[in-house]
Amino acid sequence: MANFKIICPKDIKHTKFSVTAHVAQEWEVDEKAEFSKVITDCTDVTHKPDKDDHFICLTCGAEAFTLQN
Repeated sequence: MANFKIICPKDIKHTKFSVTAHVAQEWEVDEKAEFSKVITDCTDVTHKPDKDDHFICLTCGAEAFTLQN
């Protein structure tokens, strides 16, 4: 669990947000290491959401902010 809380500035009842996470994928490649297709969509999460990330409220589109717990 994160040590911060995400807050929508328009309505504290809004509790769903979008954020970018960085994940690793397993790929099929050709003999030149060129991408062909994804074999496994997510093999590892290399960056989980962090308090400094950019969060957008999925209900109203406002840019949310974070508060340290």
